[in-house]
Amino acid sequence: MRDPVTLVRRGVALAAIAGGLTLLGSPGPAYAAEERAECSAYAKNTGGGTPQKAETRTAPVPEQVAPFAIMRIAEAQKVSKQGQGIRVAVVDSGFGRNAPEYHGTVAAGLISQIAPKARLSDHPVLRVGQEKSTIEAKKMVAELGSLAKGNAKGLIVDIGLPATQGAPGLDTAVDALVKKGAIVVMASDWSEVVTDSDPLDVASKAFPNANDSIVTVSASGTWASDPDFKVLPNSRTDVTAPTYGAPSTTLFGQPCWVDSITTSFAAAEVSAVLALIWSTNPGWSAEQVIDRLYSTTSGRQGQGGRYWGAGVVNAYAALTRPPVEEAATAPETEQAPMAREKVDPLAAVRENAIWWGIAGGGALGLGLVLRPLFSRRKGSM
Repeated sequence: MRDPVTLVRRGVALAAIAGGLTLLGSPGPAYAAEERAECSAYAKNTGGGTPQKAETRTAPVPEQVAPFAIMRIAEAQKVSKQGQGIRVAVVDSGFGRNAPEYHGTVAAGLISQIAPKARLSDHPVLRVGQEKSTIEAKKMVAELGSLAKGNAKGLIVDIGLPATQGAPGLDTAVDALVKKGAIVVMASDWSEVVTDSDPLDVASKAFPNANDSIVTVSASGTWASDPDFKVLPNSRTDVTAPTYGAPSTTLFGQPCWVDSITTSFAAAEVSAVLALIWSTNPGWSAEQVIDRLYSTTSGRQGQGGRYWGAGVVNAYAALTRPPVEEAATAPETEQAPMAREKVDPLAAVRENAIWWGIAGGGALGLGLVLRPLFSRRKGSM
């Protein structure tokens, strides 16, 4: 049974979607009568590829899904090549009927919803246990190394489940992928990335993390609030994407709703948006595609840092917004030298003559004034 806090949060989130309280003024969804199972209703494959009885958890299906409306996916699809010619390698729990756990299948379903023409490849790295599931770092090294040996043109690597510890060769494999021109995307956290104390930053505990070219993705809600109650802070976060209410596919092929704010699903969405951008601009380098993603996010005042990065992904803006041209630098002009002041060699003589004339005139005037006085004195003696 779910705890009351989780139920309250789910109710608030669903009410937010129903009320159209979408982020950044995105259009509110119009609801249809259809309902779908929540994706987590089929969390584990316990029947050897046969659907087990799902928990009775369904949600109303909007005609315009809130997370996709926020990222403007439908509009972006109309002006893009929809991932044609792009390969997305899903490094997760595996996808399809034989996958042991639902994460990878839901991630693959999200990618297919956003970039339906992209080609997907499966690279499972999750070991599912009875009580605890773990990421096999050595398996991740092998999968990434294999990808690095192949053709990296148009390759996007989606690491939905980061490792909780490093492994020899992990960073080298990522460096090789980046050097060959691939884009590497990684979720900013995973539920197993924890510490003994409440973490303020899990950047050093989610692997791989040594290459700055990795696109690190956090998850946001469907309204303008920090998702700190759902995701862990990571100072390497580059962008964020909303996940609660996004449409995907269960382990067994049925349509489902993502019923959580999850960074692994956000990473899948961002990988798909990158596929839209790259397929529409096949001549761009990986760096150009990533820069385009970062420069067209929908930001809000005060966000950034460990939860939001550059902001929420805006797929339509990434495909249509004119590039910002750098202002042309005005050419430096050499300042004309100041004209030399003409020197008058007689100026000093002329100035002295004037002063002497004034002094002489003053003395003459004083003499004329005092002469009658002296004359009177003489006469009276």
